Amino acid sequence: MKTPEVRELEVARVDGRGTSRRATDQVAVEAPLEFRIAGQPGAVTMRTPGQDEELVTGFLFAEGVITSAGDVRGWRRLAARVPEEEGNLLEVELRSPLVRKRMPERSLFASSSCGVCGKVSIASLHVHAPVVASDLRVGHAIVTALPGRLRGAQTVFAATGGLHAAGAFSAAGELLALREDVGRHNAVDKLVGWTLAAGVPRSHAILCVSGRLSFEILQKAVVAGFPVVAAVSAPSSAAVDLAERFGVTLCGFVRDGRFNVYSHAERVDS
Repeated sequence: MKTPEVRELEVARVDGRGTSRRATDQVAVEAPLEFRIAGQPGAVTMRTPGQDEELVTGFLFAEGVITSAGDVRGWRRLAARVPEEEGNLLEVELRSPLVRKRMPERSLFASSSCGVCGKVSIASLHVHAPVVASDLRVGHAIVTALPGRLRGAQTVFAATGGLHAAGAFSAAGELLALREDVGRHNAVDKLVGWTLAAGVPRSHAILCVSGRLSFEILQKAVVAGFPVVAAVSAPSSAAVDLAERFGVTLCGFVRDGRFNVYSHAERVDS
């Protein structure tokens, strides 16, 4: 599988008897993406290459810099100054110069494992979004089927075993789109960026993620307006508090036909 997301390496494969042999393995690519706005620094994030425009769109939306895909006028790949920058520099042009004033209050680096890294104060973690209002209801059987459908569509994970995934599903459990990345928050940003560009409403969609449910994932889900969020793993206390406060139905430990509903269980039908 030769794609920008995957690199093939030679490895020493050791079996249960301690015997070593030469083999090849595929690993997920992790590389920095630097984006700029009107020539000024925006942010640097470690990500899996692919859907970079969606990633930046989702990031800017989550940070409140843009309110729709229409706020973006265009994109331009910048020339690399050193080999490491090749394909990793992106310029975004916004329609309104006022948008620049809403740039996020953070330093210029975010790791692939942390969606709030670089925030400069606890106060800057405050979520600026309305309570999620949706009459979406979803059946128990639909919720339990989501992780399997998500995993089945993860082509890069199947090759490498090293990527997180975020998927948007309809109320009937139909997969609308899936995005993969080494960073779970990047996968959500890419997915939200896709919904903005495609004009897909999130108020009647389910967000399913492959890992745990932490604060930064729920923060992005709240801002995006997903009424139901599900994951195969556990939520954190901050995620549960955020979901309860903003009207999001939070389902964790979705596996083996069972799950826990941590907030707003009225949206889940038996």
